[in-house]
Amino acid sequence: MTRETQIRNKYTEAMIKKLPKKNQKYYVLDSEVIGLRIYVQITGEKSFYLQRYLKEFKYSKKTKIGDWPEMSIAASRKLAALIKADNVQGKDPIVAAAERAAEKTLGDVCAEYISKKHDPKTKDQSKKKAEKSSIDAWLMGNSQDPKIIDTWKKHKEDLSINSKQLSKINAETVLEYHAAISTKNTYVANRMVGVIGKLFNYAKVKGYYSSDNPASKLKKNLNKEIKDHHDYYSTANMNKLIAAALKLSKQHDKRTGCYAILASLFCGGRPQSEVFNLTVDQIDLKNMVIHYKKTKTGQWTRPITPRMVEHLKLIIKHRSDADPVLYFPKEDLRHKYLFPNSNYGLIRRSKRGLKPCKLLHVKDVRKLFAEIKKVAGVEDRDLKSLRHTFAVFCVSQGISLRVIQKYLGHKSIQTTEIYAAVTDDFIQQESEKIAAGYVA
Repeated sequence: MTRETQIRNKYTEAMIKKLPKKNQKYYVLDSEVIGLRIYVQITGEKSFYLQRYLKEFKYSKKTKIGDWPEMSIAASRKLAALIKADNVQGKDPIVAAAERAAEKTLGDVCAEYISKKHDPKTKDQSKKKAEKSSIDAWLMGNSQDPKIIDTWKKHKEDLSINSKQLSKINAETVLEYHAAISTKNTYVANRMVGVIGKLFNYAKVKGYYSSDNPASKLKKNLNKEIKDHHDYYSTANMNKLIAAALKLSKQHDKRTGCYAILASLFCGGRPQSEVFNLTVDQIDLKNMVIHYKKTKTGQWTRPITPRMVEHLKLIIKHRSDADPVLYFPKEDLRHKYLFPNSNYGLIRRSKRGLKPCKLLHVKDVRKLFAEIKKVAGVEDRDLKSLRHTFAVFCVSQGISLRVIQKYLGHKSIQTTEIYAAVTDDFIQQESEKIAAGYVA
């Protein structure tokens, strides 16, 4: 008597979809995982089952592990392999499955962390919004940026760390994740390793995880970064940027952004948090000061340089001349802003669908700043470098650190000393003054 050979098929979505319903239920074996079957009910419903032999009971057992298509083929194979491994190790399959279900993924911890730590009622929302934005883009895979989407497509396996259980993530996993983000942005890659470290620390406090933090002690393996106080433009390149911005400002659609960028340079301000949302009533040209409504330091008034005064007068002149991009009538909500957003009210695509733009002032000028740098022919630095450039330029002109401290709005002179990095040229100039003094 010959033994019947059962035919095994490599499961595919198309193959399973085509399995017909019959007058009785039947199953099809998988060729990739021994014991994995998909049963087709009389109603046509399809479910994954695992049939395996249990030595201690001396019989085979059939266990349902999921319904198709809610459970994918890959997930069914992975779960089947885990159950079989539990059997080999002598573990109770029910207990082992419960343990696996109870263990949280990094994504689970992340969702809880954001709900607890990112309460909109707490302070420092700007930092938390930036962190959440990075988490959404690089940990949860939610981004509208075409370049980030492209990076996810190319490195999906390494970036999908959020779906992994905490115990399955080690230092090597984190470094592979870091390397994938580094192909797009080296600074963000470093920041995200720090975020993962935070999430694991949170998991340990909550009792979800007890081993060593896989994101700790990786500093030597991360990308080298330019320190903030060295991230500035030389005086020559600063003047090139100014010339390029003034040139591009002659174009109707670029004028507001160019003037906003120049303002952040001329007053040493933080672009998005202090400069871009300036209103007319904050400007006091007579006393050469700006009254800030919100600042990190809590200082409400800061002096401005004559060059910034000159720039503000140019903007006010454009407004007086009813410039179509810098002036809006009083009934328009943008009227009070120095750098109004011409896209206000226009329909744009967001994460929640098509919605009108609600931002009254300019904010995202990265593309324009990139164009300015290209026209100027200078090295690539981000917008915050303009604040550092202002500080270094003031030092190179011999301005007292105490005065620069007032310009930048620092509570401590030590902070000003960090921002106002002294250039080699300035050291040489001062050395020559000392030598001349000795000669006299």
